[in-house]
Amino acid sequence: MDDPLPENRPLRILIADDSDSDRLILKTLLRRLGHKVEDAENGLEAVNIFRKSAPDIVLLDALMPVMDGMEAARQIKVLAGEQLVPLIFLTSLSDAVALARCLEAGGDDFLTKPYNRIIIEAKINAFNRMRLMHRTLSHHRDLIRERNSKLLEEQEIAKRVFDNVAHTGCLDAPNIRFHASPMSIFNGDVLFACPRPAGGMQILIGDFTGHGLPAAIGAMPVAEIFYGMTSKGFSGSDVLREINQKLGRILPTGMFCCAAMIQADFHLNQLQIWNGGLPDGVLLRKDGMRETVVSRHL
Repeated sequence: MDDPLPENRPLRILIADDSDSDRLILKTLLRRLGHKVEDAENGLEAVNIFRKSAPDIVLLDALMPVMDGMEAARQIKVLAGEQLVPLIFLTSLSDAVALARCLEAGGDDFLTKPYNRIIIEAKINAFNRMRLMHRTLSHHRDLIRERNSKLLEEQEIAKRVFDNVAHTGCLDAPNIRFHASPMSIFNGDVLFACPRPAGGMQILIGDFTGHGLPAAIGAMPVAEIFYGMTSKGFSGSDVLREINQKLGRILPTGMFCCAAMIQADFHLNQLQIWNGGLPDGVLLRKDGMRETVVSRHL
């Protein structure tokens, strides 16, 4: 989506006023300022013209036959949707309550009769700047929505691809309980667990830099190496060495994985823990005692 181009074209302005003379004065003045002007004799006609031609700015008399300016303003605001279309009421009203009703109906400002050319030109220019700013902000909002949608789609793909490789079913063992709360659908956090042929279990916790597909690309070979070598009986140090060599070959500069390897021997009631770059772990014993497992490797 390209940035919106600066709008140098003449404005399309709609005038709705049941006074022929007032319409003529405004129409002549605005055309001399270089704008294109359409006019209506009542609010209903103004709504129909707006529906067909979508003018940039609307000037509405507050009191008109068939449909007054306030009802016309409400309907025009609905037709405009998210677009900012300034509505300026043309009025000789001085009653504060009546003026407030105009604003409540969707009006943005007033032009009082008799008209002053300098004031009209200044207000038209000010509202045009506001309109263009709103259009630019809306454009940037749409860009953010589009890019966010693409990012979510990318992360969904990354998660599906990773889940096909990571064998997440191995985490269903009765002696494993975990909680993962990612900031995104796939954020580079990995958890693998695999039983060893001689008994016991090997567990790997990892944290890749990045999110989405870049993190998944790094996580997939780690999963393959971990499950492949662990199921064949390789030690944790052998698995870590192979993972490190593989990632060193494929990852770009600045992308890396912090990890911790846990080797559990349930017969000897022993844990061997290696921590490279992750925060300190905590060993919670059955009696409630906590022991910090310090991260010693970078």
